[in-house]
Amino acid sequence: MTFVLRKIGVWSAVKTGFFVWGFIGFIAGLYVAMMMPVLIKVMESFGGLGSDLGAIGPIAFIFMPILYSIISAVTGTILTALVAGFYNLIASFLGGVIVELDGDAIAPIDLGKAPPSSPPDSGNFSI
Repeated sequence: MTFVLRKIGVWSAVKTGFFVWGFIGFIAGLYVAMMMPVLIKVMESFGGLGSDLGAIGPIAFIFMPILYSIISAVTGTILTALVAGFYNLIASFLGGVIVELDGDAIAPIDLGKAPPSSPPDSGNFSI
């Protein structure tokens, strides 16, 4: 079964990208916060450059993941919107990416059609 990806929903990509990039930033912030004591010790070995930064360790461990996740979520979201928009622009000229899937388990979804509604309730219910 062959499908063509002609358009990426920019808002959908932005919502997903915001959380993905925020999570990546949080993990990167944890890594930087855990490496901060090591970096301070290395700086101290080069003539006391890190001696003033001794109290930063606990503060960095709290604020680095938060700061990195905010910065990463904002910049990653902007980048995701730009890439999705650029893909839509290029796909309008070139026709998109052709994806071939095996099996009959995937059925095409018609996004223009409303989902089937359930039959109205007859009012017979108990509390």
